[in-house]
Amino acid sequence: MIKKILFVTALASASALMAQNIELKDASNNNIGGGTYWIYDNATNLGATKFHVGNNSGTAITFDARVYELHNGPNSDLQVCFGTACYIANAGVSAAQNYSDVAAVAPAGGVYNDFKVAPFSGQWATGNFAKWRLVVVDVANPTDTSTACVVWSEGGTFAGDQNGNKIVDGSEIAGDVDLNGIIDGNELAGDMNGSGWIDVCEISGDANGNGKIDNGEVASTGELAKGDVGFDVYPNPVADNLTIRYAVEGANSPAVVEVYDVLGQIMISRTVNSRKGQINLNVTELNAGVYFCSIKVDDKAVKTKRVIVK
Repeated sequence: MIKKILFVTALASASALMAQNIELKDASNNNIGGGTYWIYDNATNLGATKFHVGNNSGTAITFDARVYELHNGPNSDLQVCFGTACYIANAGVSAAQNYSDVAAVAPAGGVYNDFKVAPFSGQWATGNFAKWRLVVVDVANPTDTSTACVVWSEGGTFAGDQNGNKIVDGSEIAGDVDLNGIIDGNELAGDMNGSGWIDVCEISGDANGNGKIDNGEVASTGELAKGDVGFDVYPNPVADNLTIRYAVEGANSPAVVEVYDVLGQIMISRTVNSRKGQINLNVTELNAGVYFCSIKVDDKAVKTKRVIVK
């Protein structure tokens, strides 16, 4: 009997540790964990953005915050504040930046509502934006986390905002650039900024723009067959400048052109931001020999050419 009781107690303790109780919320207490949260506002308001941290458990949760820079606005670090205790996440750091404070406690079954994470956006102009990944972590149970990609944008609104209220609602579709209520032409469902690509923190097929495939949405892979890609390199052999002509009309995300050696080491990498065009690569720093030049979409090489450097 004692062994059985101990076993049941151990199971209960393990279940408590595995439970996901922490939630990252917006200032209106909407759960934004697991998705993307877009904020379109003026520079002053963007710099005062607050979030809430929810606690679904029966005991208080002390939490830490982690932030990862994805894209930053001009001359702008990130503020991370727990009440009046504020810290600075530096721009230009690709690794996680971690912050904790004694004030960061979400009450049992309640919400911590004094959590400010915002760019120093005071000098931003219309069109400036920042993207950071925000994570809150239960200190006592590090597997209990909630994550969101947060995008702060000075002015403007998302592609498809028919009523101008800066949120996807009603029959609106994220990516509906021409505002006709459907995805047609070269439009992409989920293309919140209307760039014609599925960028970081966007998901192809995400019609409601929340960074998730939900509510009956269907993810689009955007995969291309080799016949869908035009790719040519010249001159070959080459001594100095290699010209590359490409066309990836059906791609949902920017293509990448890479030159690598026979051992697979990448020597040159260039992202191309249009669906069709021409770029020049300077190969004078490469040793003479055989190389391979590929065009990649969604991290998959769809065409490869053999190139000889003289």
